[in-house]
Amino acid sequence: MIARYQASVVLVVTLLSTLCSLVGGANILVVYPSISKTNYIFGQALFEELATRGHNVTIVSPFEVQYGQENIRQVRITGLFSHIEDYGLNVNVFTKRDKSSFYGNTNLIYGTAAIADYTLGHPKLQELLQNPTETFDLLILDQVLCDSLLGLAYHYGIPAIVYSSSGPDKYTNEMVANPHNSAYNPIPSLGYSDRMTLVQRVWNTFVSICEQFNYKYLYLPSQEAVYQRHFQRPNLPPLLDLIHNVSLVMVNSHPVITFARPMVPNMLEIGGAHLRTFEDTGFSQDVINWVEKAQNGVIYFSVGTNIRSADFPDYLREAFTQAFARLDQVLVIWKWENATLVNQPSNVIVGPWMPQQQLLAHPNVRLHITHGGSLSMMETVHYGKPILGLPLAGDQEILVNRAVEAGYGLKLDYQNVTEDMVFEQIQRIMNDRSYRLAALQASRHFREQPQKPMEKVMYYIDFVLKRDGGVSYLRSGALYLSFWSRHVVDVAIMAILIVMVPVGLFATLIQIILRKTHDRKVQKTTSTSTDSKRPEPKTTKGNAKVKRN
Repeated sequence: MIARYQASVVLVVTLLSTLCSLVGGANILVVYPSISKTNYIFGQALFEELATRGHNVTIVSPFEVQYGQENIRQVRITGLFSHIEDYGLNVNVFTKRDKSSFYGNTNLIYGTAAIADYTLGHPKLQELLQNPTETFDLLILDQVLCDSLLGLAYHYGIPAIVYSSSGPDKYTNEMVANPHNSAYNPIPSLGYSDRMTLVQRVWNTFVSICEQFNYKYLYLPSQEAVYQRHFQRPNLPPLLDLIHNVSLVMVNSHPVITFARPMVPNMLEIGGAHLRTFEDTGFSQDVINWVEKAQNGVIYFSVGTNIRSADFPDYLREAFTQAFARLDQVLVIWKWENATLVNQPSNVIVGPWMPQQQLLAHPNVRLHITHGGSLSMMETVHYGKPILGLPLAGDQEILVNRAVEAGYGLKLDYQNVTEDMVFEQIQRIMNDRSYRLAALQASRHFREQPQKPMEKVMYYIDFVLKRDGGVSYLRSGALYLSFWSRHVVDVAIMAILIVMVPVGLFATLIQIILRKTHDRKVQKTTSTSTDSKRPEPKTTKGNAKVKRN
């Protein structure tokens, strides 16, 4: 009996260890085609965690980073940056904002199609695709409007997980049929909150309709053309089928940073997954000495990796430098990409790169002046720092507005910034304790999660791998409906017909009755009128005499 029990235990342990080895040693193809370094920052944390857990990771990206793990392989897409210069995707944001929104949207759609086309046609990726010995178990794709790259999942016959560096939008919602109600889900570029006025809801609805038309008549055809060009084979399914076959969509958002919204089971919020625990500060000794000695605190100033402070217009740069000069007792650390800063105040340290997370984690840092990018906002909230927001593009307006509403930030309009405005806003935040308390409260809410974001990511990646083909039972039934059915347009038409047909029949019946009644009246009136006009018959004298007798 004991021997049988031991044999059963050994069998179970063997099966479990085999399953773990299969899952732990999965070959994962990760495609990050974006030219945005911000997207790759999350990717770095993801790649390293996957490799640490024993997965073999192949990264396709225009960036090349040195990794310590041997099970990370890089396929670098060289020449991508120069290839897409004509589409204006990597230009100075201050120049780009002068373009019309239609021009910018059209360039974005065709520019991202050019990125996907160049990536799929690159010799390094073609070498990978044409190698019959290369096999993969999972595709992880960075969603940067390059859905044609989902053809890689079809090519290898594997499930796909999509990561988005922002919150849910038209493109990620479409993948899993996540509901979008324009009454309380604002379009990110509009900068509205989830509590819109009537005018804002009208405009938000109009832009949502325009997005749907752009998606169907501009975006999908451009991506379909790229997909058909690079995956030519008999019975190739439409790209939209692959888009709707995505197993999971992971979005980089959190209700504290943005706002609460409905989500289907296979769309996951993983905001904060890129946050790391550091064994050291990452500072040079000189910076450590400066930060530690700043008795009145430190201000950290950065506008992210995709926007350069060095590209600021003169008036904007001067407004900040002059305001910082008036804060001579406060240390300012500014991510400045050029070798020198014109009229640099003595209390300002500049550098082309700064260890942002380590700085924000330091107790002496009291304020973060930021553009309001999603990763920066999450890091700032995580470490409980107030912000002075300078939104410049994308969803930054929403994120900064959210901070202002929650009481841990103020906002500057970059087109109307002055020295006095910057100085007064900084003084207000640093001298009013309520901003610090609100930031600490937001930090507590952000940290209070049942599962750490990266652990959540790893759990669901393993979840998809174990089920060999995705997690179909998490898929919304809306994926199997057309656009009209999904938005109950057909039901509305049926309801109108159900109401209108009886009404129409009743109206027709009444019309027939009234017409017949009218015809009878006309006929009677006509006959009466004819009788009254008819002459009386003439009588003869003989007849008259007979009557008298």
